[in-house]
Amino acid sequence: MKAVSYSSLLVLSAFLAACGGSDDPTTGSDPTYPDNGSSSSSSSSVASSESSSSQVSSSSSSVASHCEQMNTVVGFASLGGGTTGGAGGSSVTVTTGAELAQALAGKGADPLTIFVDGTINPDNSNTDKFDVKDMSDVSIIGVGDNALLDGIGIKVSDATNIIIRNLIIRYVDIGEKDGISLEGPASNIWIDHNEIYNTLDSDKDYYDELVSGKRDVDNVTISYNYLHDSWKTSLWGSSDEDNAHRRITFYANFWENASSRMPLFRYGESHILNNYYKNVSSTAINSRMGANIRVEGTVFENVKNPIVSFYSSEVGYWDLADNIYNNISWSTPSGSDIIAGPGTDLESTVSYTPEYEYTAMPASDVVEHLTAYAGSGKINDCL
Repeated sequence: MKAVSYSSLLVLSAFLAACGGSDDPTTGSDPTYPDNGSSSSSSSSVASSESSSSQVSSSSSSVASHCEQMNTVVGFASLGGGTTGGAGGSSVTVTTGAELAQALAGKGADPLTIFVDGTINPDNSNTDKFDVKDMSDVSIIGVGDNALLDGIGIKVSDATNIIIRNLIIRYVDIGEKDGISLEGPASNIWIDHNEIYNTLDSDKDYYDELVSGKRDVDNVTISYNYLHDSWKTSLWGSSDEDNAHRRITFYANFWENASSRMPLFRYGESHILNNYYKNVSSTAINSRMGANIRVEGTVFENVKNPIVSFYSSEVGYWDLADNIYNNISWSTPSGSDIIAGPGTDLESTVSYTPEYEYTAMPASDVVEHLTAYAGSGKINDCL
């Protein structure tokens, strides 16, 4: 597989600006993080400039290396030719929802990067959601700490090669009522370094998901997001009849103060790599309808029902490797099939390895790493 870079030009620009106990022994690790699959033939790589003996050059080289790693697509979105979004095309900066909708509606054949600089809300928009539809090669990227979608979300459908990064999205109660929703056919989607949240001080059905997908969605990576304060968090497959073969990587996400669906996953395959779950009140990972999920290098802290198969007529399965469980508990909902339940040991129920190469960090490093790097505004020098 040919290596794919998000955007060598964007990374070079950022670099120049900066200058002014294991269950599975098969994966390696490196003490410098993030190591987003440095040995992978299916992940991107950007060359850094030659380092010199000076302190400035050493610092610049470190920044460039960090940005190279953070701008590398890890997981399923690295397959199928990779995910590069609007790299190599034109760019536009928008400050209102009307401008964002206009930029999407006017997207032509060439790649397009849309930079969001300001607060986008229903009052300055002429739509109830932002449709990334019937198009390809698009990036939507927040500028610094300034990009807030307040009460309005993004829907990706009939689209391919799409990147959404560095946004804050909250309190979406119109349109799809999701922060980000994907509806197939859609493929090669990278959702990275965003903060998406609702509130638990609401009825559990008032908002919908933070990030979700249905129908034939494939080659998706969801990485380095801070997903918090939500009743319904991440649903993949809208019903037990939604039997598309989805392949989703959840890499280095921080899930906090949420109730359930982290994710709820039907059919297909998923890789939950180096995630951090903290304060989960109902269920974290719910594998259903024959889904195969590898949960690896992941930390569960104050979590009820960390990995289960509840509520469907057919159970799903999981492969567990090098995970940490601190203060977990179990409950037994009525009318559910239970594989991991009260008092049981967490053991693998299937052997599954995703078809891309990657490097996993040890679970013992995950909490410190993700509390430093997950969410928006963490990679401003790299965009």
